[in-house]
Amino acid sequence: MQQSKHGWIPVMAKEILFVDDTSDWRFMVGAWLHGAGYVVVTAKDSREALKQVEQGEPDLAIVDVDLAGEDGITLVKPIKQKHASLPVILYTGLSHDDDTILRFMREGAHQYVRKGKMEDLIKAVQVLLDFQEAAGCGSTWGT
Repeated sequence: MQQSKHGWIPVMAKEILFVDDTSDWRFMVGAWLHGAGYVVVTAKDSREALKQVEQGEPDLAIVDVDLAGEDGITLVKPIKQKHASLPVILYTGLSHDDDTILRFMREGAHQYVRKGKMEDLIKAVQVLLDFQEAAGCGSTWGT
């Protein structure tokens, strides 16, 4: 809720697409994000994720780097082709060297966060959404 001169009004919650092949991670991260005030839509693979991007307009995507049988990094490019202004956070349980992280960013990701660091993930989400809002709805992230 946000206060205006007419009283309290509902504020549209930002929608986050969370892509992870592990149902426990989808549940846990989804609950954390929901608790932080976001609407969460989940997908277990790239096919579901691209369907979600086509059907709606999430405000941000969080993509697991190591999807079962797929490379989450390669999902970034088709997401950006469908929704160029969508900020993307790559989320991983693995440690990556600086060259790999740079490759993530070149593919169109805006941030890289290690799994299990929920405070870091929430902070990254807030920063990217705040920046997007400050830049205006027509911002062109990564273009």
